[in-house]
Amino acid sequence: MNQINVARPDAMRDEAVPSRYALKVGDIDVTVFSDGVLSINPATLATNADKAKLSAWLRDNFLPPEVIDYPLNVSVVRSGDRTILIDSGLGTEFPGFPRAGQLAMRLDAAGIDPASVTDVVLTHLHMDHIGGLLV
Repeated sequence: MNQINVARPDAMRDEAVPSRYALKVGDIDVTVFSDGVLSINPATLATNADKAKLSAWLRDNFLPPEVIDYPLNVSVVRSGDRTILIDSGLGTEFPGFPRAGQLAMRLDAAGIDPASVTDVVLTHLHMDHIGGLLV
């Protein structure tokens, strides 16, 4: 029997949830890829929040109090002869986040060669947006 590695699926066939969503905006093709998730303590996102209020908010929104799976997404835009990567995901150099850094595998599954990227746009410089450039 084949076992699925949900932490680092080997290919699209191993994914529990599809890793990309494509849409067309006029003549422009946009594909949004999942780079995986960061499993983080919600308190790190709300460092100045009252702990009791944060716990109540998490409970009221059906979120676990200890760990939240924070989704990471990266977009590829194809327009004319340009292939534009918007952000680069976390990359693979962060073993503390084993469910993130899946962009290279997901681009490969979609038939996109990283060498075909003509432009890279960074929305900001957090590691989950630039880590994929640090290979």
